[in-house]
Amino acid sequence: MRDCVWPRLALGLALLGAPGASATDYWDASVIKDNSAIETYNEMYHGVSQQHDLQANAGPVADEDWSFVMNAPYSSYEVIVDSASADVFEVELTRLDANGTTVIQQSEAANLGAAVATNRALRWLGPNIFYLNFLRVRSGGCITTCGPAAQYHIRFYDTTIAVPRFNNAGGQVTVLIVQNSTSWTRNIAGVARFWSASGTQLGFAVFPGGLAPKSALVLNTSTVPGLSGQSGTITIDHDGGYGGLAVKAVALEPATGFSFDSPGLYKPQ
Repeated sequence: MRDCVWPRLALGLALLGAPGASATDYWDASVIKDNSAIETYNEMYHGVSQQHDLQANAGPVADEDWSFVMNAPYSSYEVIVDSASADVFEVELTRLDANGTTVIQQSEAANLGAAVATNRALRWLGPNIFYLNFLRVRSGGCITTCGPAAQYHIRFYDTTIAVPRFNNAGGQVTVLIVQNSTSWTRNIAGVARFWSASGTQLGFAVFPGGLAPKSALVLNTSTVPGLSGQSGTITIDHDGGYGGLAVKAVALEPATGFSFDSPGLYKPQ
């Protein structure tokens, strides 16, 4: 019995005295890593939430975490990097083109205008075609000295808003109301797009000058070219992030005084 106890005790003491285990995430531990646009298999899609690290690779070589996004037509998106350790501050979040070589957008503060803002975000309107983008995360702090504690969290959202009904036929007129509910230090750009029941785009309206914080756009949709006498659905693509806009469409029927409300809906998280 005593012969069995001592090896176990020695093993326990060795483990207690051993250095902390590496925090290397499984994207870096796999055979095909996420260190470049050529390598990454990490696809971002609505609702994706991941924990990563920027622990330096052998060399030492600074770690980079790459992922890709397939933009859908007439859609908008948001990426947020938060909960980053102080070692990597300020974390660098960038969006690149389909070749993974040209930077097309640098991140902004996730909480725009806050006195202290350590989290970063990308928010954009996608092109009107299916289009590939890459996302890159790098440390602006420890870089080649990043250790296991150099971690962060990344989240991805499709921010396109859907309104299930508008109607400018049969005596009804739909008014679209869009509010910028943020307290940001920039306006929110966006486009309201109007679709037939079969999915054909009937017309669109660009937010004039963008929506200022706490302001609202009130749009009589029957004045939009192509929408008189039409009915269908609405989508809104914008750079206001997930939940940044509050939307409602109200169909008014002057002859009866009835109104029909259709709220704008984000995809569930």
